[in-house]
Amino acid sequence: MGVGGYRTGGAPTAVAAFVGRGAEIEQVRARLRAARVLTVHGAGGVGKTELALRVGRELEPEFPGGVHFADLTPVADPDTVEALVADALGVRDQSSRPVGDALVDYLRGPECLLVLDNCEHLVPAVADLVTDLLARVPRLRVLATSREAPLGAPDEHLLRLDPLPVPELGATTEELAGFDAVRLLRDRAAAAGAALEPTDRNRDAVVRLVRGLDGMPLAITLAAARLRTLTVEQLVDRLDRVLHLLGTGAGLDRHQRTLAAVVEWSSQLCDPAERLVWQRCSVFEAGFDLDDAEAVCAADPIDRDRVLDLVDGLVRKSILVKQDGEGVACYRMLETTRQYGVQRLAERGELAEVRERHLAHYAALARRAAREWFGPRELDWLTRVLPDFPNLRAAMRHAAEVGDPRGLQLAVDLAALRVWFFRGPIREGYQWLRTLLAATPGVPVDLRTRALTWVCWMAACMGDKHQARAALTEVRALPAGNPAALFAEGCYRMLIEQDPTGVPVLDRAAAELCLAGRPGDAHMAALFTGMGAAFLGSRREAAAATRRADEAARERRAPWAVSWTRWTAALTELLHGTPDRALGLFRTSLREQRAMGERWGTAWSAHGVAWAMSAKGEPARAALLLGATRTLRAATGVHITTLTAFGALHAKVERTCLRALGPIAFRDAFERGAALTPDEGLAAALDEPLPTRDPWAEVTARERQVAQLAAKGLSTKEIAAELRIGDRTVETHLRRLLPKLGLRRRAQLAHWMAENR
Repeated sequence: MGVGGYRTGGAPTAVAAFVGRGAEIEQVRARLRAARVLTVHGAGGVGKTELALRVGRELEPEFPGGVHFADLTPVADPDTVEALVADALGVRDQSSRPVGDALVDYLRGPECLLVLDNCEHLVPAVADLVTDLLARVPRLRVLATSREAPLGAPDEHLLRLDPLPVPELGATTEELAGFDAVRLLRDRAAAAGAALEPTDRNRDAVVRLVRGLDGMPLAITLAAARLRTLTVEQLVDRLDRVLHLLGTGAGLDRHQRTLAAVVEWSSQLCDPAERLVWQRCSVFEAGFDLDDAEAVCAADPIDRDRVLDLVDGLVRKSILVKQDGEGVACYRMLETTRQYGVQRLAERGELAEVRERHLAHYAALARRAAREWFGPRELDWLTRVLPDFPNLRAAMRHAAEVGDPRGLQLAVDLAALRVWFFRGPIREGYQWLRTLLAATPGVPVDLRTRALTWVCWMAACMGDKHQARAALTEVRALPAGNPAALFAEGCYRMLIEQDPTGVPVLDRAAAELCLAGRPGDAHMAALFTGMGAAFLGSRREAAAATRRADEAARERRAPWAVSWTRWTAALTELLHGTPDRALGLFRTSLREQRAMGERWGTAWSAHGVAWAMSAKGEPARAALLLGATRTLRAATGVHITTLTAFGALHAKVERTCLRALGPIAFRDAFERGAALTPDEGLAAALDEPLPTRDPWAEVTARERQVAQLAAKGLSTKEIAAELRIGDRTVETHLRRLLPKLGLRRRAQLAHWMAENR
């Protein structure tokens, strides 16, 4: 899913116009062409994030592999940097291999840019990650932002971002229009509902204001919000007094002191209730809506029905930034103002109490979502929960720190929501469950059993037999009678040991989970009963188990669950029935899952289509799809081949196609499939026309310019003169672009250009 022009989620949507910084944008672009790592550094509030976002969007045409954005602000533990970056990029890896390996696989390919924002509190960890990625991904470039520099990465270049230039006292009205600081003040004042036009009468006040704010973009934004109620002259007079009183701070440079003073002044201009809501909202580590704010902020002396007005006041004062979600207004806080709020909340002695309410709110949200999962609102709940993941992480982290069992219940509920499969990686869910189990040893036996069952199942799905066995051993040591323990036992026997006795255990687990009032878990057990029976039992057993699961899913009107019962029915047909029927069922499941945005399930269904094509006696088509599934596994993190029975089936299909086609034809078909993008691979599995590819997709903007001039017959020297670059640079661009266009010689460019206009 894209955000703005980015290839992945993670880049925040710009909510205000970007003003100025033209020279800095060109500097960043130029330096990124010369260096593989560029760190933009400067004081907080100087505009590093906004610059990185703008540059990333402008550079996207030059990076066919995409521009990927990861905000490191929510990361508290340096050991989790890799996991958060992988998550921000949409890397889905369900194996037990290191996260770094999955990141490398994801970033390999055409040239791409990785933007790492807010690195200052994680410098050593970020340096290690960037060093590893650069060594293993030759076509990667990294743009980092940090208050502290250098990071210490190889080939790192630095660009200091200074405040916006400000005019001298005495500047004319016409001269003011040429300064970005004045333009930003006008833009932010207009956004606040105040018209500000520099005139001969107010120009000195405008100059004094932007000079007093040191040209700091965040300080200008906060001050501009006051122009709704004050003239610029009044604002300058008040600001002068504030800066004099608050503008001293040990260990801070002048720009930092100015920003600290303006943030403090913004706080003083809030009424006490607004100030308190600001501080309480600072515990949110991602966007939040009004319901979230009411749950966390409504406590003595603030009633719930006052929160809306107070949030509105903070939006008008530019403390909160409003963003429109899907039918719901969401809010976020800039990091400098959020850190200020956390500090003041701690000074009030309320931080722990507010974090408790934050944990209670998100634990209740996950609890309700898990209870309604197996039903018509499955996808609605995923849409609601997934954007809140930074806040869910923060809640679990707080629970682990204080030993609160609600954190473990929250992690179990997220597992029941299948969040780790829609969102991934599954390894993160495994790690949270293990962390929270260790932090809360005294939780009730039922909760501990369910948590360990998920640990066992996730480890099995990752192909980590040792950890799956360890978790199962812990489950067996707990008091008997919990149906979750039966599920763990049955899955381990079926997935790891290929033991037929796992099938009746899973069938019993499904029945007992249903009686225990846990229909979603019961359905999952029924699915695995059907899969296990298909591999290890008879057609009758598999069909009966699948039919029960399908009837339950349809009765509950649960679309995701129905798509998986269809998949299980397809597997039964593949192993015991007719390949044609299996193919139809796999494809129907694939269409349903693709429509839901279910990346994990679509990969499984595409594998099923490949297996069915082989069974139908179409080895060439099957081999192409086998290649496509390799790309899908890398893109989604699905590791079917690590699950014993499924891996054996996949290997058997590969051997069958290899024997039928011979090594050369098999390899050719396989590689053609592997060259497809994930979307193209799914289209191929559905026998749909492949999306039309842009012939220039992998060519940078500069390479395209060189190609166009070369096609006109210009020599290397003429191209170099036209583009104002060196002869060797032109030759380098030609050497890189020809293979991207499928050409071998420069002379072929004119004909290729004529065909691809």
